[in-house]
Amino acid sequence: MPDKKYTVADYMRSEVVTIAPTATLSEAVATMLSAKTNGVVVVDENRRVAGILSSWDFIQHIVPDYLEEDKHLAAFESGDVFAERVKELKDDPIAKFMSAKVHTCKANHSLMEAATLLSEFRIRQLPVVDDDGVLVGYLNRTDIKKAIADVLGLSA
Repeated sequence: MPDKKYTVADYMRSEVVTIAPTATLSEAVATMLSAKTNGVVVVDENRRVAGILSSWDFIQHIVPDYLEEDKHLAAFESGDVFAERVKELKDDPIAKFMSAKVHTCKANHSLMEAATLLSEFRIRQLPVVDDDGVLVGYLNRTDIKKAIADVLGLSA
């Protein structure tokens, strides 16, 4: 029996939580909460990948620039500044703060190619696209962990 080829198609998920770049911060948070995820793939009207949005992106968006530059000042902010800032930015389109530079892979790529991208760029999820750049799935660290378990004969 030939050795198994470990490809992205073998381990990718075809159910992907997506959102439009015109969605607001508020809509993005609601989507992530309902899907129980910390990241969504941002797609255009043709399902082409336009970006990735993670909870880190909106956390960074709500922290004012002056606190990014001088973090110790955060200790002097009043307790209501967080809520005020969130309310102030709730209608911002996610295109303002999503990660627009997105690494992708294809279903026929090897898992080693995908794992290399995840490792090199320290990313959590990797959108899988077809030859036209249309989203067909995604692969994340848990999927790679499952593949490692398969290799080791540890599958549950």
